[in-house]
Amino acid sequence: MYPISRIIRRYEEMVSRYARRPRPTMLPSRQNLTKESPLQQAIATVAATVVATVDSMRPMTKAERWQERKYLIDRGSRSVYPDAMIAARRLAENNIAVEKAKLAQNIYGVKGNPINALKSMPDVPEGWTDISNDNNALSKIDIDPDMLYDRSENPDFFARVYSPDRSIFGSEMNPTLVFRGSRAPELSAGVGDIAKKVLFEGDYSGIKNINDWTNNINQGGGFDSDYYRRAVKIGMKLSKSPNGIDISGHSLGGGMASAASIASGKAAWTFNAAGMNAGTVEKYGGTLVGSAKNIQAYRVEGELLTKIQEVNLSEDYKSVDGNLSLLSAKEGLSATIPDAVGMKHSLPGGKGSLLDRHGIDQAIDCIEGQKDEDIATIRGRI
Repeated sequence: MYPISRIIRRYEEMVSRYARRPRPTMLPSRQNLTKESPLQQAIATVAATVVATVDSMRPMTKAERWQERKYLIDRGSRSVYPDAMIAARRLAENNIAVEKAKLAQNIYGVKGNPINALKSMPDVPEGWTDISNDNNALSKIDIDPDMLYDRSENPDFFARVYSPDRSIFGSEMNPTLVFRGSRAPELSAGVGDIAKKVLFEGDYSGIKNINDWTNNINQGGGFDSDYYRRAVKIGMKLSKSPNGIDISGHSLGGGMASAASIASGKAAWTFNAAGMNAGTVEKYGGTLVGSAKNIQAYRVEGELLTKIQEVNLSEDYKSVDGNLSLLSAKEGLSATIPDAVGMKHSLPGGKGSLLDRHGIDQAIDCIEGQKDEDIATIRGRI
């Protein structure tokens, strides 16, 4: 390194030799700036703040929400706090279950609108596509489209297959077979006229959706059920498929989903499901490939079907206000009806009557409520 004094001396010697000093070095102004002016800095700060504010106000996409929950599940599962670990475990379960519940809701269609099995369902939940009439897609799971309905126009037995959007769920969600549950019976004429036809002529044609209820009754009593026969047949086909597929259903649909799961070995999610008699799968030619451990059975606390099916002395005693005669009759009835199959998940938070709580919408709301609770718990521990 040259001393500064020597550099200056040499510079002055050169000036003396050439009898002039060099012109000052001039750089373009944009290169001469080493930092922004205070005004520019202020403008940049305001702009960045506005962009960040607008971005924070933008609703998250489904893919972003999914990834956020996955992040929280991961953080919670590694937390040192027991409540965060428990919340992460339940959030992981409900993250999947609520998607299956939304599909079980979609299969009912739009109230008042007829269903055509040859067309895709309307208002399919975000992140899913109805592939029930896509022969190429169904061939991958060994299902024929005509196995999903008994007739194309306003079918009684009805099932759908939905495919997940990989850009949202990645590889964490399987295509899902969904069975429709019971529809409310509707009368085409006055109650008196319908009753006469039923009692004196054995004519049930005046009761719309009656087949749902005859299948409910037949299955509950251990008699032949065309719906369950079809569900077991589908399950037997699925058992031969090497590709991943899940099963779902609500109410009667949950019962059929259970039968298909046992016959196929595929995982199932059911909601306020109908019970299934022992021997149902074998009765219709299937074998016990799966087990109850592979079925996640969600039920809203206090909902009608579970109340009827299950013996629960303490809760039933409260329901009949301590009337022992009614309690005995109720427990006797429940003892003759099969329970829903699977690992039971009770959902508190249902509202309204027993029948109100049976609806699939209430199951979805209760699961979403648990998700919100668990997300708050995990965030509070990060």
